[in-house]
Amino acid sequence: MTEKSLNDQTLRFIIEFEKSIPYGTRLENKKLVELFRQSSFYNRKFDTYIVNAINKAIWYAIKRSGNWSMERGVYIKGYIADQNVGEVTIENTPDPNRNIVSKGFISDSNRDIYIKHLSVNLYNVLMLKKHIDDEVLKAYHLSAKGIGDDLYYLTESYYRQLGVFKGKHSMSDFITPKAKMILDTGQISKKLMYEHMVPKNLYIGEIAQATKMGDLREERINELLSNYYYVCTVTIEEDKILPSIKMHEDWDSKNPFHRYEKAGITFFSNVERYA
Repeated sequence: MTEKSLNDQTLRFIIEFEKSIPYGTRLENKKLVELFRQSSFYNRKFDTYIVNAINKAIWYAIKRSGNWSMERGVYIKGYIADQNVGEVTIENTPDPNRNIVSKGFISDSNRDIYIKHLSVNLYNVLMLKKHIDDEVLKAYHLSAKGIGDDLYYLTESYYRQLGVFKGKHSMSDFITPKAKMILDTGQISKKLMYEHMVPKNLYIGEIAQATKMGDLREERINELLSNYYYVCTVTIEEDKILPSIKMHEDWDSKNPFHRYEKAGITFFSNVERYA
């Protein structure tokens, strides 16, 4: 079995630990070092490294996580920080009471925050999964299907942390009028679909390939998700008239709503997920 490095183990620890604490939690480096030593990720050999090796590895893990800021030597969960200057530059999660709809669509500022959160965490997850020893298991986790599952669960985790998760249809960016009528009745079993407006295989496939080739960049994940990761809640009948795994031949590779426009399906922002 491949021996895990200090940097790998501290990153694994931080990613796992931050799931269990609320946003706004403030911790000093020495406290995180103490908690790391008490965790299953710790190995006694790490204390034989250079002085303060664990402290430095924790700092690096915090930086790679993308979910913390630093303020006067204290790490604060819940913000994405400019790690070069240690100042908060953008909130990691939006204020759920904030108006995020502009001209019928999600505002750029809140979508940027949301996509940044997904990109940082998906990148970190994939970097960890590259080190899975079992080749069959690794092949699944680095496949388009495995990455698609990761993206879904990261999306769900994001909305759960906001306290606005009410089932998968509460996470969709848009909803059709017919789907909204069904949703309002509460009788949604097998009547609604959580539909990717751009078939996810078209862009997740690129992420999967780049991961396998060692060429994956967080910036590219951000670009792909920003351009194409839109989900709409539709009825089963509407889903049947949408091409399932491809875009139309005249698609310009830019408009994420092209399939819906071609099919004549109208939709509007699913603002209730932020209520």
